[in-house]
Amino acid sequence: MLPPSFHITMGQQLNKHIKRKRRAAYLKRRKVRLKAAAAAAKKK
Repeated sequence: MLPPSFHITMGQQLNKHIKRKRRAAYLKRRKVRLKAAAAAAKKK
């Protein structure tokens, strides 16, 4: 079952909500990966 926050929106609005959450999660992962790459580059 979906969390209660999902029941507030309908149709297209729900899709926007999901896309926004997915993008935020992706950006968070990307930031972590970039930090790790920068740290590895510094070690060399």
